Amino acid sequence: MYNSLSIIGPGLLGASIAMSVYEKKLAKEIHLWARSEHKRNLCLKTDWCDHVHETLEHVAKNSDFIIICTPVDTIIPILKTIAPHLTPGTIVTDVGSVKESICSLAKTIPNNNHFHFIGSHPMAGSEKSGMEHASSTLLKEATCIVTPTEQAETSALEKVTQFWDNLEMQPVLMEPQIHDSLIAKISHLPHIVASILAASLSDIPTEQFAYSGGGLKDTTRVAGGSPSLWQSIISQNADPILKSIDQFEHTLKAFKESLASQDLDNLHKILNEGQLTRKAIEKSN
Repeated sequence: MYNSLSIIGPGLLGASIAMSVYEKKLAKEIHLWARSEHKRNLCLKTDWCDHVHETLEHVAKNSDFIIICTPVDTIIPILKTIAPHLTPGTIVTDVGSVKESICSLAKTIPNNNHFHFIGSHPMAGSEKSGMEHASSTLLKEATCIVTPTEQAETSALEKVTQFWDNLEMQPVLMEPQIHDSLIAKISHLPHIVASILAASLSDIPTEQFAYSGGGLKDTTRVAGGSPSLWQSIISQNADPILKSIDQFEHTLKAFKESLASQDLDNLHKILNEGQLTRKAIEKSN
């Protein structure tokens, strides 16, 4: 149990973490910071929040464990802001889906042993955002990728890993660069494809979507995510995403050319590869 645990940004993930920490009694006090007064007032009405702070300096002060749950482009600015106010030895992690730039920049922040930063990425979420959709079960049995750098202190890494394990997640260790390359393929690219597919259908009158089946809903579900949030994620992981788009375009071009030339054997080959990959995805989950 931590004496004081702070969550910066009680959105879908932040609030879900707070709920789970409260249920599992992992902290004596749960502190939160939210940018808006409205959200701070909402937090105060919950069982899983003991104190709400208007400033980052106050939420970080005297905290043992801090989780930054804000958009990826704000994580380093927030870490720079709170760093001078941290108690020596404080552990800080985040939930961002981009890791190499965050972990690299975190090492450049003046530290003086005030904190240990270990990057994290809980592979849990929804196309819906906001604390109103949060749940203490959102994280249960999901993978959490922990991305230590070579300079990471062993005891801090163990505590971060144990924290996610205590939330009934399945923590795995991965280098930040490898994480970004993998997540570009299995998370960021699917969102982009879903969004582009949905955008390409924008000329269809709304009432005509009533005729669509489950396939359209399934393939476009994640396109319902926040455009602002995903814009920052995509821009932060541009190079790995561009490589994954190249691979997608190569397969799409092959399919298009096979259809135009009526090369049915190659069409079947691509469709079969898709089916086999889908079965592999289902098996792994």
